Formats: sequence, C-alpha cells, structure tokens
Amino acid sequence: MDLHPQSDQPAPRHRRTVLAVGGSAFAVAAIVAAFSFAGGGTGPAGPAQPPADRPAVAAAATQLVSYTGKQPKGFSLDKVPDGWFVQADDASSIVLAPRSAADGPKVDPSTNPLQDPRSFVGKIAVMLQSKDQQGVPAGEAVTVGDRKGVLVKGTDNTDGRTLWVEQPSGTYLLIQFWDGIGLSRDAMVDFGAGVHVEKGAQQGVG
Repeated sequence: MDLHPQSDQPAPRHRRTVLAVGGSAFAVAAIVAAFSFAGGGTGPAGPAQPPADRPAVAAAATQLVSYTGKQPKGFSLDKVPDGWFVQADDASSIVLAPRSAADGPKVDPSTNPLQDPRSFVGKIAVMLQSKDQQGVPAGEAVTVGDRKGVLVKGTDNTDGRTLWVEQPSGTYLLIQFWDGIGLSRDAMVDFGAGVHVEKGAQQGVG
C-alpha cells in the first residue's frame, strides 16, 4: 500500500475538549471528534495545540516503561510513558493520561481537562481508522515494529504527532500524541510498536 498519497480525508485530531461517554457512545464520539478538521484544507493534520488560555496539561514524559496494569478491552500495551496510566477504554479506543490526572482534588474538567477521561487534551489516544475514512495522509514513513507506518505532523503542532500503523487487514491503527507531552519521535514509534490490536477491537464511524 502506498503510504504517501495525499488524501482528501484529514488525519486524526481532537478539537473538542469533552466527548460523550458511556459504553459504545464513547467509542463513536471519540472517533468522530478525532477526525474533525479545522482550517478547511485537505492536507494532513495532527492533534491540535491546546488554546492559549488553557493551563499546562502535562509534564514531559520522555521514557517508556513496561506496562503492568490491566490491559484495555480492544487493545493491549507493552509500554507506556513513565508515570502514565489507562484513563479510559472501550472496544474502539484508549485514552492514556499522566498520573497527575488522577492525583489531587477533583475539579471542573473544563478547568483541568487532564482529569476528564472524555478529553484528549495532554494525552495519548489509540483507536482504529474510521470505517468512513479512506487513504493515508502524507507524512514521514517509519517502521513500527515489523509493520509500515506514517508519522503525521499537523501544521499547528510543535511536537505532537499522529502515528498511522498498517494492520494485516489493511486497516490502520491510529495513535494520537498531544502536543507538549514530551515524547520524542523515536519514543512515539517505539510506543506504537507495543500497541496490539486484539480480536475484539472495533472500528468507529464518522
């Protein structure tokens, strides 16, 4: 499969702070929000930067460590950034957050989206390519374990990326790394090599 064609479908990104949650609703809402696209262009885009009025959402996390927690429903993980955990999951998606999201007093999620499991702000989101999306955005070709991948950077990103990993079925695994979480390019690829799509994983629509 050609990993470099320009597509009229945007790369995944998350413009909304809060998603609908609850069973399959979380999966569908996550996919829909992840594929929303700002700017009206047709080129690739990655996850958006948080607005300037939002507080810093995550400390740098540059080292991956073995994952020892409960495995998510539709995927399994070999590694996570040091100090991170699975904050939300269903058969269609995973949201990983830094430990600070679980520490301290609970506040209004609108003032601290890290504590909201429905938000992708400052986090890593894992999902399958939407059933409605065709083609792969242009980006940097990478080898992710024993599979081909594309690392896509949006024009409004600094170090945030979306990693597309080709699966045997021809569908792609998508991993969105929010801007400012401190993972290097190589760490993103290494993380992606340790994400495995399980039999029960489901594609979203939208």
